[in-house]
Amino acid sequence: MANRSQVTVVGIPARDEARTVGAVALAADAGLHRAFPQGSNVVVLAENGSTDGTVQRFAEVPLRSRKVVVGSAGPGTGKGTNVFAVMDRAAALDADRVLLLDADVRSTEPEWIGRLAEAVDGDEPVLAVPAYRRNRFEANTTNHLASPLLAAVYGVHVQQPIGGEFAFNRAFLRRARTWPRPDSAYLYGIDVWLTANALREHVRVVEVPLGRKLHNSPFPKILRLPQQVLDSLFHVVLRTDGVRPPGPDAPRTRAAVDGAAVRQDPAVVSRVSASVARYLDAHRGDVRALFPSAREVGPAPWGLRVTADDWPHILADALAAVSGGRFEPARDHLVALYVNRVLTFWEEIDGLGDGEIDELLDRQAARTVRAVRGRGIALGGATGPDRFDVRHWAGFNDEPAVSVPA
Repeated sequence: MANRSQVTVVGIPARDEARTVGAVALAADAGLHRAFPQGSNVVVLAENGSTDGTVQRFAEVPLRSRKVVVGSAGPGTGKGTNVFAVMDRAAALDADRVLLLDADVRSTEPEWIGRLAEAVDGDEPVLAVPAYRRNRFEANTTNHLASPLLAAVYGVHVQQPIGGEFAFNRAFLRRARTWPRPDSAYLYGIDVWLTANALREHVRVVEVPLGRKLHNSPFPKILRLPQQVLDSLFHVVLRTDGVRPPGPDAPRTRAAVDGAAVRQDPAVVSRVSASVARYLDAHRGDVRALFPSAREVGPAPWGLRVTADDWPHILADALAAVSGGRFEPARDHLVALYVNRVLTFWEEIDGLGDGEIDELLDRQAARTVRAVRGRGIALGGATGPDRFDVRHWAGFNDEPAVSVPA
């Protein structure tokens, strides 16, 4: 066993990514060959119900690494389904390290493989997460939900906790396969599920600079993706021993905003704003009850003007509601307020430089930490629902209120 070749698995979770999966696979293969020329290298495509030729495109790409395809049915599955399939295959291969690359990224570089793999060397469990520069109109769920909430609960500032390009070693893989999996972890909640559980268990999390990230805009998913991310995050938070004080290391100044700025499709923004307005009209009383910090926010052309001063207190309201047993209402109503925060943020950053935007986001995260700590929120006394359901968003996000199949 001591003389066996090191096994490195690169997993590419995908659904209908035929246009980009080939380039991602080639970059992975080139990076593996450079970093581990004598190793046993495997590129795994994990897909669920692709209908656009994703599997065929992957099969046609010439790789020096061993190619493996694992598939699952499409209905009721998501990104997490594919990540868990990669983890299962990596465990079966007794992999020394596992890397994950999103299939829709257009800027994947072979150098990412070596950087991510080096960060997870060692016998103790470790998770590597990316640090990118992103279009200022993207990374909204990261900037306004995942990053500040993780900082507030765990005292650790992680710039890109749901970035997608992750890596971990065998020790982390073994531990992660024992963690409870909410339904949302099989969907877009998978990345925050990995990061939050690592922080919950005091596992070392390493940020790896990867330069620019260019991929398909996630904004059209803004009524679905954040709900799934919050669901997984809140499940992990409720299993945490309590709100932790900030760590001894001062948070690094972020450098997350890229010079390029591409606005979102106005038609999509308008459609999303209209859905959120209808949602808030339908749930106005409950939103006001659960989010007292949002009662005085002013109107805006898109709905509500939720400023950088308002938002940390609204996030604290959400954690207080979740800890008090109002899991699904807090999760779902927060999504509606979050969309208004995003649209307000876009107005706030108009005319600002990249560094100024980074500073604004850092201040927002720091204020969230202070707002949450000031509430005396007790964790561990409530639990989340066993099943994931769109619940309050049914009829507002074009999806029926159905649970994820077991």
